[in-house]
Amino acid sequence: MNERPIDIYALRILLALALAGLGIVGIAMARTDALPKPYRIPPPPQFELSISADGRSFEFSGMVDFGLTAALRALVAAHPQIKRMELDSGGGYIAEARGVVTVLRAHGIATHVEGHCASACALIFAGGATRTLSPQGQIGLHGYALRREHHFGMIDPEVEMQRDLAIYRAQSVDEQFVLRLATLPQMPMWYPDHTELRAAGLVTKP
Repeated sequence: MNERPIDIYALRILLALALAGLGIVGIAMARTDALPKPYRIPPPPQFELSISADGRSFEFSGMVDFGLTAALRALVAAHPQIKRMELDSGGGYIAEARGVVTVLRAHGIATHVEGHCASACALIFAGGATRTLSPQGQIGLHGYALRREHHFGMIDPEVEMQRDLAIYRAQSVDEQFVLRLATLPQMPMWYPDHTELRAAGLVTKP
Protein backbone atom coordinates (compact mmCIF):
# COMPACT_ATOMS: atom_id res chain seq x y z
CA MET A 1 0.00 0.00 0.00
CA ASN A 2 1.36 3.45 -0.93
CA GLU A 3 1.60 5.94 1.96
CA ARG A 4 0.02 9.33 1.40
CA PRO A 5 2.74 12.01 1.01
CA ILE A 6 2.97 14.63 3.76
CA ASP A 7 1.42 17.93 2.80
CA ILE A 8 4.39 20.30 2.72
CA TYR A 9 2.10 23.31 2.77
CA ALA A 10 0.41 22.17 5.98
CA LEU A 11 3.80 21.76 7.64
CA ARG A 12 4.80 25.24 6.58
CA ILE A 13 1.62 26.67 8.07
CA LEU A 14 2.16 24.84 11.37
CA LEU A 15 5.78 26.02 11.53
CA ALA A 16 4.74 29.61 10.84
CA LEU A 17 2.14 29.46 13.60
CA ALA A 18 4.68 28.07 16.06
CA LEU A 19 7.20 30.78 15.25
CA ALA A 20 4.54 33.46 15.55
CA GLY A 21 3.56 32.09 18.96
CA LEU A 22 7.16 32.20 20.16
CA GLY A 23 7.46 35.76 18.93
CA ILE A 24 4.38 36.85 20.85
CA VAL A 25 5.67 35.20 24.04
CA GLY A 26 9.05 36.88 23.61
CA ILE A 27 7.49 40.31 23.12
CA ALA A 28 5.30 39.82 26.19
CA MET A 29 8.30 38.84 28.30
CA ALA A 30 10.29 41.82 27.07
CA ARG A 31 7.45 44.18 27.88
CA THR A 32 7.13 42.65 31.35
CA ASP A 33 10.84 43.18 32.01
CA ALA A 34 10.56 46.76 30.79
CA LEU A 35 7.76 47.61 33.19
CA PRO A 36 8.86 49.67 36.20
CA LYS A 37 9.28 47.73 39.42
CA PRO A 38 6.51 48.38 41.93
CA TYR A 39 7.59 50.93 44.54
CA ARG A 40 7.23 49.59 48.03
CA ILE A 41 6.60 52.25 50.61
CA PRO A 42 8.48 51.37 53.80
CA PRO A 43 6.29 51.02 56.87
CA PRO A 44 6.22 54.04 59.17
CA PRO A 45 8.57 53.86 62.18
CA GLN A 46 6.99 52.27 65.20
CA PHE A 47 7.88 54.95 67.70
CA GLU A 48 6.85 58.39 68.88
CA LEU A 49 9.37 61.12 69.60
CA SER A 50 8.16 64.49 70.76
CA ILE A 51 8.71 67.30 73.24
CA SER A 52 6.97 67.15 76.60
CA ALA A 53 4.12 69.52 77.38
CA ASP A 54 6.36 71.59 79.66
CA GLY A 55 9.04 71.81 76.96
CA ARG A 56 11.74 70.40 79.22
CA SER A 57 12.18 66.86 77.88
CA PHE A 58 12.23 64.77 74.75
CA GLU A 59 9.69 61.97 75.08
CA PHE A 60 10.30 58.65 73.36
CA SER A 61 7.93 55.69 73.35
CA GLY A 62 7.46 52.60 71.22
CA MET A 63 9.98 50.46 69.41
CA VAL A 64 13.66 51.34 69.06
CA ASP A 65 13.16 51.38 65.31
CA PHE A 66 15.14 52.48 62.27
CA GLY A 67 15.09 56.25 61.96
CA LEU A 68 15.11 57.01 65.68
CA THR A 69 18.69 58.28 65.69
CA ALA A 70 18.07 60.64 62.78
CA ALA A 71 14.80 61.86 64.31
CA LEU A 72 16.45 62.56 67.66
CA ARG A 73 19.41 64.30 66.02
CA ALA A 74 17.03 66.61 64.15
CA LEU A 75 15.00 67.34 67.28
CA VAL A 76 18.13 68.10 69.31
CA ALA A 77 19.36 70.45 66.59
CA ALA A 78 16.05 72.31 66.70
CA HIS A 79 15.88 72.39 70.53
CA PRO A 80 19.46 72.40 71.86
CA GLN A 81 18.30 73.75 75.24
CA ILE A 82 16.57 70.45 76.11
CA LYS A 83 18.89 68.15 78.05
CA ARG A 84 16.58 65.36 79.18
CA MET A 85 15.02 62.36 77.43
CA GLU A 86 12.22 60.23 78.86
CA LEU A 87 12.11 56.61 77.72
CA ASP A 88 9.27 54.10 77.51
CA SER A 89 10.10 51.11 75.33
CA GLY A 90 10.33 47.35 75.29
CA GLY A 91 13.36 47.44 72.98
CA GLY A 92 14.08 47.06 69.30
CA TYR A 93 17.13 47.32 67.06
CA ILE A 94 20.38 47.44 69.02
CA ALA A 95 22.24 49.23 66.21
CA GLU A 96 19.72 52.07 66.38
CA ALA A 97 20.07 52.20 70.16
CA ARG A 98 23.82 52.71 69.75
CA GLY A 99 23.14 55.57 67.39
CA VAL A 100 20.87 57.23 69.94
CA VAL A 101 23.59 56.83 72.58
CA THR A 102 26.03 58.77 70.39
CA VAL A 103 23.55 61.66 70.21
CA LEU A 104 22.92 61.63 73.96
CA ARG A 105 26.62 61.61 74.79
CA ALA A 106 27.50 64.27 72.23
CA HIS A 107 24.96 66.69 73.72
CA GLY A 108 25.09 65.75 77.40
CA ILE A 109 21.46 64.64 77.55
CA ALA A 110 20.17 62.89 80.67
CA THR A 111 17.80 59.91 80.55
CA HIS A 112 14.79 59.10 82.71
CA VAL A 113 12.43 56.13 82.92
CA GLU A 114 9.04 56.61 84.47
CA GLY A 115 7.63 53.18 83.62
CA HIS A 116 9.34 50.49 81.55
CA CYS A 117 12.57 50.39 79.55
CA ALA A 118 14.03 47.07 78.43
CA SER A 119 16.45 45.44 76.01
CA ALA A 120 17.75 47.99 73.47
CA CYS A 121 16.03 50.74 75.45
CA ALA A 122 18.19 49.88 78.46
CA LEU A 123 21.29 50.63 76.39
CA ILE A 124 19.82 54.02 75.49
CA PHE A 125 19.13 54.63 79.18
CA ALA A 126 22.76 53.84 79.98
CA GLY A 127 23.86 56.49 77.48
CA GLY A 128 22.39 59.33 79.51
CA ALA A 129 24.67 61.95 81.07
CA THR A 130 22.74 61.29 84.27
CA ARG A 131 20.17 58.52 84.69
CA THR A 132 17.07 58.58 86.85
CA LEU A 133 14.31 56.08 87.54
CA SER A 134 10.89 56.67 89.09
CA PRO A 135 9.89 54.54 92.11
CA GLN A 136 7.76 52.33 89.85
CA GLY A 137 10.21 52.35 86.93
CA GLN A 138 11.80 49.14 85.62
CA ILE A 139 14.97 48.48 83.62
CA GLY A 140 14.97 45.13 81.77
CA LEU A 141 18.21 43.47 80.67
CA HIS A 142 18.95 40.26 78.79
CA GLY A 143 21.64 38.48 76.78
CA TYR A 144 21.93 38.10 73.04
CA ALA A 145 19.49 35.85 71.17
CA LEU A 146 22.22 34.36 68.95
CA ARG A 147 24.47 31.62 70.24
CA ARG A 148 27.92 33.04 70.76
CA GLU A 149 29.77 30.17 69.11
CA HIS A 150 27.92 30.84 65.86
CA HIS A 151 28.14 33.74 63.46
CA PHE A 152 25.04 35.15 61.78
CA GLY A 153 26.20 36.13 58.33
CA MET A 154 28.92 38.72 58.87
CA ILE A 155 27.80 39.39 62.46
CA ASP A 156 29.72 37.91 65.38
CA PRO A 157 27.42 38.02 68.44
CA GLU A 158 30.39 38.09 70.81
CA VAL A 159 31.83 41.16 69.09
CA GLU A 160 28.42 42.87 69.11
CA MET A 161 27.95 42.15 72.80
CA GLN A 162 31.37 43.61 73.62
CA ARG A 163 30.42 46.80 71.77
CA ASP A 164 27.44 47.23 74.06
CA LEU A 165 29.35 46.33 77.21
CA ALA A 166 31.88 49.01 76.25
CA ILE A 167 29.09 51.58 76.36
CA TYR A 168 28.15 50.56 79.91
CA ARG A 169 31.81 50.77 80.92
CA ALA A 170 32.21 54.18 79.29
CA GLN A 171 29.23 55.36 81.34
CA SER A 172 30.98 54.31 84.58
CA VAL A 173 28.74 51.33 85.33
CA ASP A 174 30.33 48.99 87.88
CA GLU A 175 32.52 46.32 86.28
CA GLN A 176 30.96 43.43 88.20
CA PHE A 177 27.54 44.50 86.96
CA VAL A 178 28.87 44.71 83.39
CA LEU A 179 30.36 41.21 83.67
CA ARG A 180 27.00 39.91 84.85
CA LEU A 181 25.36 41.42 81.78
CA ALA A 182 27.75 39.34 79.67
CA THR A 183 26.40 36.12 81.19
CA LEU A 184 22.67 36.84 81.01
CA PRO A 185 20.44 34.49 78.98
CA GLN A 186 18.18 35.82 76.28
CA MET A 187 15.17 34.84 78.36
CA PRO A 188 13.84 35.60 80.91
CA MET A 189 14.38 39.34 81.17
CA TRP A 190 16.30 40.40 84.25
CA TYR A 191 14.89 43.35 86.21
CA PRO A 192 17.40 44.43 88.86
CA ASP A 193 15.90 46.18 91.88
CA HIS A 194 16.52 49.86 92.39
CA THR A 195 19.12 49.32 95.09
CA GLU A 196 21.21 47.19 92.76
CA LEU A 197 20.84 49.64 89.88
CA ARG A 198 22.03 52.52 92.05
CA ALA A 199 24.90 50.52 93.53
CA ALA A 200 26.07 49.61 90.03
CA GLY A 201 25.88 53.20 88.86
CA LEU A 202 23.36 52.47 86.11
CA VAL A 203 20.97 54.77 87.96
CA THR A 204 23.00 57.80 89.00
CA LYS A 205 20.43 59.90 90.84
CA PRO A 206 17.48 58.98 93.10
